[in-house]
Amino acid sequence: MPTKVRARSAAAAVAGKNGHSLISDAKFRQLYATMLKYKLLEEHLCSGSQTNIAGAVGVTLDLEREDTVVLTPQNLLTNFVKGVPLQAMLKHQHANGTARGAAFSYSAVGVLTPTSPAVSAQLGFATGVALANKLARNQKIAVAFVEGDVAALAGCREALELASAQKLPILYVIDKRPGEAHGDILTEIGELFPVITVDAHDVVAVYRVAQESIARVREGGGPALIACMAYSSNGAPVNAVANMERYLTGKKLFQDKWKTEVIVEFRKEIDVALSSSG
Repeated sequence: MPTKVRARSAAAAVAGKNGHSLISDAKFRQLYATMLKYKLLEEHLCSGSQTNIAGAVGVTLDLEREDTVVLTPQNLLTNFVKGVPLQAMLKHQHANGTARGAAFSYSAVGVLTPTSPAVSAQLGFATGVALANKLARNQKIAVAFVEGDVAALAGCREALELASAQKLPILYVIDKRPGEAHGDILTEIGELFPVITVDAHDVVAVYRVAQESIARVREGGGPALIACMAYSSNGAPVNAVANMERYLTGKKLFQDKWKTEVIVEFRKEIDVALSSSG
């Protein structure tokens, strides 16, 4: 799969020691199918979302029961990935005009949305969840999707330092947009705990880094931050789903017939959900 950001930081090498490098063919196909279905759902909802689909799918797909995801813009996507029924999401969308901002209780993974849009409040909330998990010694982790650009992290030093000092079980995820500076902020955070940079459009790379980092966090190694580095191709956004399709083709895991079957079956699910939701 083509990737703009090929070199991972030294922190990624540390994460790799946890031994989660092998990905099955079935998992490759699941990653692709999940992204493809979400794109179909977005089309149905007429959503022009800027969600980092590869980042959200790659990070959240294999979280364990009772882990917590603290959301910002990824609400709809993460609820979808974690198994919230289509009927519930579509019913909420038809009633409120949007499927975003909804809090669902169907998923085994806790999905929480802080009331304040401020990044400092979001990270403080997520860090508090991680502290509660550590005190409970339940081996559960918190994953915080950070809204805004990297510069927003500059005002979150207190929460990040607390997470580092207490070795809290938390994984922060942020998007770094094309042309965005502020690499010094990531360097400063890297002095507290591992910061792993990964191609935002490469779901396999995100999934691999996430699995390695989550294992380290869950085993008591302390927090980590995944920076998903976005880029454009000739001024146009990169299509993560098309990237994954090319990757599967190269591994002889992709067939047009299978893709068509996934699309047809999922559209049937949407139709059933629509008829059930009224």
